Amino acid sequence: MITTLGSDVSKGSLYSLDANNLPDFVEPTSPVEFECLFSINGTVWTADCNPSGTHAALGTSMGSALLDLEARSQFWIYCGKSDVLSQQFISSGNVVLCGLRNGLILTIDTREKHISNNIAAPNHSSAAPNPRMTNLPLGRRERRRNFVRSQIDRGQISSGHVRMTSAVCSMASLSCDENYFLASSMDGSIKLFDIRALRNGGVQSYEGHINSHSRLQLAVNPSETLLLTGGEDCSVRIWGIKTGELLFSETFSESCCTTVLWPDLEGYARHRLDQSHGAWLGSRDGLFYMQDI
Repeated sequence: MITTLGSDVSKGSLYSLDANNLPDFVEPTSPVEFECLFSINGTVWTADCNPSGTHAALGTSMGSALLDLEARSQFWIYCGKSDVLSQQFISSGNVVLCGLRNGLILTIDTREKHISNNIAAPNHSSAAPNPRMTNLPLGRRERRRNFVRSQIDRGQISSGHVRMTSAVCSMASLSCDENYFLASSMDGSIKLFDIRALRNGGVQSYEGHINSHSRLQLAVNPSETLLLTGGEDCSVRIWGIKTGELLFSETFSESCCTTVLWPDLEGYARHRLDQSHGAWLGSRDGLFYMQDI
């Protein structure tokens, strides 16, 4: 899946690509057919797919939408004035974590009844937004947002919420125990949360991260013992998840690593990589690989 950022002029859209139908080698100039699944007069900030591959959650400037990829139906699971900058399904796929620009983190149960727009998926040949969603009168849009916000306040669509001290830029759910997830905010705060006890705040903090305004990604190793991210000071840091201890800090790029990936063991085997639990990091300077971590 590929998300494209957009404004009121360029539109925000979600496209899918069937990798099974791709040839072994694609010429750089060869057209590749994508299917447009979702388009709005706003920005699509983030997207995540559930483990079974049947649903996708989108974080937008209008709220959070849930897409049924098989039925091609779309639902708003949260509407609000604060952009949804980060999203993450927990391992069961039943709950979506939504990180908002205002610092709020919502845990939304996808099995609950949500507002449906009954919008047919856009034709793949056109990224034009559906007018029933994008041109909804402001009064109706505001009433819909107020309705969903009131549901959140009453706990009807969110099993809990917690607020960080700044915009939530990245989250990572732990599959060994789906009750736990990591979240980072744009003021450099990184915390481990327990969904069952969000009112108590974070159960672990990770000190030393440097951030002030960037969307910096979190990565967890396959055994879920280590946390990795890049900082605005261009350093890469690794912490022990359970202890919160800073285990590694090194600078090897002149620009910050905004995206990081720690492939799982199945990913290593699928791509015939050395299973040394290495991590990939990307910055404006290039793509880096850290081996034997």
